[in-house]
Amino acid sequence: MLNPHEIISEGSEVVVYIDERRRWIVRVVRGKVFGSDRGYIKYDDIIGQTIGSEVKLSTGFSAYVLKPLLIDYLEKGFRRQTQVLYPKDMGLILVLLGIGPGSRVLESGIGSGFMTSVIANVVRPDGHVYAYEVREDFAKIAMENLARVGLDKYVTVKIRDIREGVDERDLDAAVIDLPNPWEALDSIYSALKPSAPVAFFLPTVSQVEKLLNAIQEHRGFTDLRCFEVLLREFHLVSGAIRPRTRMIGHTGYIFFARKVIVK
Repeated sequence: MLNPHEIISEGSEVVVYIDERRRWIVRVVRGKVFGSDRGYIKYDDIIGQTIGSEVKLSTGFSAYVLKPLLIDYLEKGFRRQTQVLYPKDMGLILVLLGIGPGSRVLESGIGSGFMTSVIANVVRPDGHVYAYEVREDFAKIAMENLARVGLDKYVTVKIRDIREGVDERDLDAAVIDLPNPWEALDSIYSALKPSAPVAFFLPTVSQVEKLLNAIQEHRGFTDLRCFEVLLREFHLVSGAIRPRTRMIGHTGYIFFARKVIVK
């Protein structure tokens, strides 16, 4: 991590940015060299520099040394052993849930910790994420990723199937990424405070339909909505700005609901 004065020191993790296709998260080690197809940089030459500075590669090309954002770790830094949620989906989930600093959030299906890190980053310093995961190997990788960005202290992981129950009560929101979430509705319901939102991530329409039928039968949730997010990035070249030929299309469906008390 960088020091409070944003000066690069030995051990700092920084983004070396050359262009949109050439960016890396690296750890600065005295006496070592970072190499690329555009040339190399001696780490000794950037120690003591202010973060955000331009540096010259050995070939004369320019690079910039940037402070890593969470998106940099999601795209380039974190280990992944599972299919992960895309930023486009995570962004909408955060807005739908309305969480912020101090929120207490249930998560089931932690995977590699990508969504967990985004939630933890939003709810800190006084909030917390309670994550349930059946695979201990997944949980281990997730916690390693979270520790890398200093967010592990805001997350408690329990190796348990959420269908067996949730220990916490009166939580502010829930994020559920499971293949069969309709089997966990009672556990989710008992964990949430009244009116609290829940977002389910589902890859297929058939899962959406099964969840819808189960929720309607359960009668403990209302304000049912379902979304799909499509993201198209633009190619930025002066005089030739255009949509990129490839886009991130279907990744899954976000099913939203709120807990209610039925009399």
